[in-house]
Amino acid sequence: MIMLLIAGGATLCAVRWQAWFGMPAEPQWKGQQLTYTFPLFENDTTPDELTILVLGDIHNGLTRADYDTLAARVPHIDAVAQAGDWLDRGQDYYYQLLLREWTNSELFGTPVIPCPGNHEYNKGLSKQLSPVWDKAFPHPHNGPVEVPGASYYIDYPSLRFIVIDTNPLNRLVWFTRTLTWLRELMYSADDRFVVVMMHHPVLSPGKGRCNPLIYAAFRNALGEADLVIAGHDHSYMRQGPFVVLNTGGKTKQQHIRCTPDVTDTVPTYSVLSVKRTEVSYQPSPLTFNTYRLSDGQVVDIVYVKHH
Repeated sequence: MIMLLIAGGATLCAVRWQAWFGMPAEPQWKGQQLTYTFPLFENDTTPDELTILVLGDIHNGLTRADYDTLAARVPHIDAVAQAGDWLDRGQDYYYQLLLREWTNSELFGTPVIPCPGNHEYNKGLSKQLSPVWDKAFPHPHNGPVEVPGASYYIDYPSLRFIVIDTNPLNRLVWFTRTLTWLRELMYSADDRFVVVMMHHPVLSPGKGRCNPLIYAAFRNALGEADLVIAGHDHSYMRQGPFVVLNTGGKTKQQHIRCTPDVTDTVPTYSVLSVKRTEVSYQPSPLTFNTYRLSDGQVVDIVYVKHH
């Protein structure tokens, strides 16, 4: 009887542990295990004219048909950038769900620029990025020294694309090193446009969604960037260079806490285009246009002014 009580108590504790930390039992994958790795765009093959499809939170919510539709709407995609929470959980099962839909779509083989969201991290006594991440999403290891996570940058002829993993920034030393690394990258970008992508936004349209540390430390530094892309809030917002995207996550009711130039609750995707041009009347060689996921209708058109 005592042994049964102990076993029952251990089971109950385990169930409560999972509930407390948002850790459901990992579903079992019943399909074929996929081993495809998302390719990264190689620096030495980067074209002068660049088209990047930018996606926000998805949470395993897009199907092969959705990716096929995006590929048809945005021809000649050079890379796909994703602002975090592509997966609903960091477990292998959800990687397999993503790979099953992606590898059978028209976007298969397109290089990916990934950013970890909070849902890619496994929760527990300490948050950790799933070890599957590096296997599925190879990226340059040129981030801030000794800071965990997946921060890195990619240089194109006309663009420096910086990815910041905001999840590990709960320790002051990691926060400081990341901020120093970011400032150095922005200073050394020369005449390139600087685009930064991070999951947690600097400015949030949602009440109670603002991260005080990110707002205080990154707002002024990133105000010098040409464009800052974030996710997390499951809505679309733009204020100055700061953009929040949502592509497939469940939309949330907005409680506007700032004064955005544009805001919307519908799922969206964006197209970042960089073109070398000598035409004097073109407003900017860098554009960032946003469309509704459902029908491709324009939500926002931005001509980015170079700092």
